[in-house]
Amino acid sequence: MKKFLLITAFFICSAALFAENERNFFGFQFALGSGYTFYGDDNLKSNVSDTMNRGYARMILYTDAGITLKLTDQLYFLGGFQTMFDFIWSGGDCTNHATPLFFAGLQFYPGIGDLSFSLAYALGVRHDWEDLNSRYRKIDKTKWGNGFRLAVEYDFKKGKGIIPVVGASYIFLPTGYNNYDNTLAVYFRLAFH
Repeated sequence: MKKFLLITAFFICSAALFAENERNFFGFQFALGSGYTFYGDDNLKSNVSDTMNRGYARMILYTDAGITLKLTDQLYFLGGFQTMFDFIWSGGDCTNHATPLFFAGLQFYPGIGDLSFSLAYALGVRHDWEDLNSRYRKIDKTKWGNGFRLAVEYDFKKGKGIIPVVGASYIFLPTGYNNYDNTLAVYFRLAFH
């Protein structure tokens, strides 16, 4: 009888550990990654190309933080804030850029494993800090732009709790004067549902 109770208790505990618990209504998430921005401004493109040809160092960092609200098991509202940092430097020379933006939209799980797709409205601006010795100095920001954000993500765990996620996104952002920045990013996310 004791063996039976121990085996039964083991299976109940195992089922509880691996059961797919339903996600909470509210969740939050953080991501860190990298990517690349195709700048629309011709002067900026020229400066970036020139500095890279001269062997400047470059670091591109993507971050975001956001929330999710469960509408159905397959559909979530998402909103958040993200920033793409692009640092290019050599000695005292630099051409640094940051593109913060807010996004809000829908995330959809079509039933292909834990793969999801999202489409979000994006509102952002690009800040430029350039100091290329005596040749060129500029501290400026673009106009605020209304664009969109597309993303595809894969969750490594179903249900609720801490969920590791990998993803990729594309951001289209007008920056004024008929210029458009196109950004690709890949990232690792921790989601808390």
